[in-house]
Amino acid sequence: MDYSSRITTVDSFSENMEPESDYILGESLSTKKEVKLLASVTDKRVLYQVIFNDVDVTPDPISDPKYVTLEALELHAAFDSKARARSEAAIRLSRSKSRVMVPDGTKVYATTINLDDIQIDHTLNTEEGVGPGDDDLSIAPSAFYLPKMNPITSYPPEIAITLKETETVFLFSLPSLTYDKGTPDGNVVEEENAYYEYITVGKGRNRKMVGQETQTKETIKQTRHSLATRPQKKNAMCFASMWDMHDTYSRIAKAEPEEEEDEMVMYQSAARNLLRKKKKKVEETTITQGKTFEEIGNTPAFLDAVLLTERVLASLEFDAAQKKFRGLVPMDPLSLDLVYIYTLKPLWTYECEESINKPISCISFNPKSSNICAIAHGKFGYADYCTGVICIWCTKNPREPERVYHFEDSVTSVNFSDKNPNWLACGFCNGDVIVLDITSYTIQTLARSKRDTNPCFEPIWVIAWRNIDGEDYVITTCQDGRIRRLQSTKTHEFISSPLMQVSTVEGKLKGLEIAKSCLKVDVPITRYPAVLCMIWHPSIEHIYLVGTDEGCIHRCSTHYLNQHMDVFRAHAGPVTDMCVSPFMDYLLASCGSDHAIRLWIDGLDDVIMTLICPSAVNGIAFCPINSTILLASSGNSLSVWDLRRKIHMPCAEYTFPANVTLTYVRFEESGQNVFVGDTLGRLHTFHLEDTPIPPYDQKRMLDDAIKKALCTRPDMLKQLDKLMRCKVYPPRDATGAGAAGRDGGQLAADSISVAGACAGTPGSGDPSSTHTPAKLSLKNFGDKG
Repeated sequence: MDYSSRITTVDSFSENMEPESDYILGESLSTKKEVKLLASVTDKRVLYQVIFNDVDVTPDPISDPKYVTLEALELHAAFDSKARARSEAAIRLSRSKSRVMVPDGTKVYATTINLDDIQIDHTLNTEEGVGPGDDDLSIAPSAFYLPKMNPITSYPPEIAITLKETETVFLFSLPSLTYDKGTPDGNVVEEENAYYEYITVGKGRNRKMVGQETQTKETIKQTRHSLATRPQKKNAMCFASMWDMHDTYSRIAKAEPEEEEDEMVMYQSAARNLLRKKKKKVEETTITQGKTFEEIGNTPAFLDAVLLTERVLASLEFDAAQKKFRGLVPMDPLSLDLVYIYTLKPLWTYECEESINKPISCISFNPKSSNICAIAHGKFGYADYCTGVICIWCTKNPREPERVYHFEDSVTSVNFSDKNPNWLACGFCNGDVIVLDITSYTIQTLARSKRDTNPCFEPIWVIAWRNIDGEDYVITTCQDGRIRRLQSTKTHEFISSPLMQVSTVEGKLKGLEIAKSCLKVDVPITRYPAVLCMIWHPSIEHIYLVGTDEGCIHRCSTHYLNQHMDVFRAHAGPVTDMCVSPFMDYLLASCGSDHAIRLWIDGLDDVIMTLICPSAVNGIAFCPINSTILLASSGNSLSVWDLRRKIHMPCAEYTFPANVTLTYVRFEESGQNVFVGDTLGRLHTFHLEDTPIPPYDQKRMLDDAIKKALCTRPDMLKQLDKLMRCKVYPPRDATGAGAAGRDGGQLAADSISVAGACAGTPGSGDPSSTHTPAKLSLKNFGDKG
């Protein structure tokens, strides 16, 4: 049958069929056109019957008409067979309609549409008016049915594996063969054996051989679906402190590395144990520590842990005091109840069992960390006797010292090195000098003096570090007047060389005038006074000043080894301490056993002002943030002086118990805290409050205070006026011969205003006459006028 006639038959068969739904075609709403789809090839086959020998052999339809086929689902949404509401979308058709009728009564519409003519408004709801489907149709399976696949990350809980035996496959076979001697096969085997013996134990074994792996690396692979079920996981907390991690990494770092063979290719003629090994630097071997307290109680790691723990526990008790010490609780300058009464509030006291009743002889603060200080405990009186103790304290733990070093001899002086902050130079009562390393919990001596190079058996009163000509020296002063410098060597022993020896002065001296002493008939035993204190000039490197027990201050230089540059009498008794103002490097303050504190200006022979204390003054200190405040320790009282307020008596005075003598006083670096040491081995820490607000121009405030003190001394005003007229002084060299030297030519640019209304014009007796105040240029300690 012709296919075209079959198509015609189908078209004629379906002419009388009515459309099941109507669609608006074109832009006009009045014109209605029915559009129907062509039937598929499989649907047309049901219209024909195949009869062979009067037997109907027509095959059954391949697709079940009860289920929708994949081709039917690929229809456009605009040609759905379901009834829909009319839409404003206009569809232009390019071909006429046709209708096809299938035996089950379903109507299929077919048409050909030009996609360029389709205009659809996507803003409209195309599902509006959609009616429910037929209820009599059964639920059809999805045309896109795929076998269910588990996600990639999930696997079945159980996997059935069937193991079957496969046939044996021989990969390599080496049978053991023997042949009769003399046969052809036997001769071949005999030749092979002789060659094997030649290359193993004979001369052929000395050939060059290189070992190389030839076996292919075995890689086991498996598919993703052959994996077993992923094991269950849960979160678990684990804590590792910094100590655990530190111990673990330190143990790994100390592990001994294994020796490796030499990478060089060598002939294996020698035995294996004679081959050269590659040497590696073996680090410290791991030391297995015990678990008992006797085994770990003295180890540095345990002591460090205890030290940090004690700091944390001490902060619970001294939390408020430490905040005030570090300036975290500042004073309100605008407070209405602010009064200037110079209050010293106690913060804490450094004391321990090892230092009870052992006077504090010297204190040194670390130059890199101001929280660390070294306290030397020794005898206070010359005839006293006590063993020496050095305690290293930290402000983070005021309860217990962090280092304690015991010595048989009394310690008289200590000082930290500026270059190596962990080096502590110590002087003893018997004249010995050592350098300690404070990082060690036990006494670790870095350098020590020898008797053959340091012939000193007297107490070392002052010890200091100084860099002279590019070399670091330890400068010491002792009871016999010697000033020596010590230099360390590779053998950790000091080599001593003389720097200066102070001699007794005779005759009339500049400075303080004292009563004439009685004539001495007998010959004095010693001609060298003891050097009790020493300070370096703040601006000239080679100049230093020393105070002796006869009340004189000597100005010396490292360029002169046998004589001083200048000397003047400062006190009627021994000079116990000296300090320079941080705001005027030419203003010197000294104290002594004559109950007095005196202020001196370089270039003037007379004292500027004198402050009287109740007893012998053992220590003085200028305030680093307020130029006019001065602290002094005399006897058992601590005096606070303010030069701009009054100088006939202290502004505040604090008294300690009668059995205590204050030996040391210093300001902390911030200027708000004060350290005071006594003869009972205690170092008291105070916070200075209720003080005047520091002025903007500190130097001018100190100038005004000095000017006020000199208003009643016309002779001093004349000297100052004379110095004022000579504004620039000719500098002197190291020999004092007038030419400007490299060190001696540093002049002070600071000045003091001495002319004012109270002084009047120099030379006129009218105090009411005034003139313009001028600045006075004064000289440094190193340039004698």
